Amino acid sequence: MPDAGRETEYTESNVLDVFTSREDYAEPLTATEIADRLGCSRRTALNKLHALSEKTDVTSKKVGGRSRVWWIPVHVDD
Repeated sequence: MPDAGRETEYTESNVLDVFTSREDYAEPLTATEIADRLGCSRRTALNKLHALSEKTDVTSKKVGGRSRVWWIPVHVDD
């Protein structure tokens, strides 16, 4: 258990692990789903997702007024 007053540090790698540790790692997830799996705030998950989208293949799509889903694209060879 973390010390009182100290927050657990979550890394971009933690977020990537949420995607890749699932059976269907290409299934889109919301920031809330990522946060629930990590045990962090939605804002923390969203910040990490935005950072990952700038550096990696993690991508997103708006699916409603304020809703967005995130995923790692699966590249298929022709």
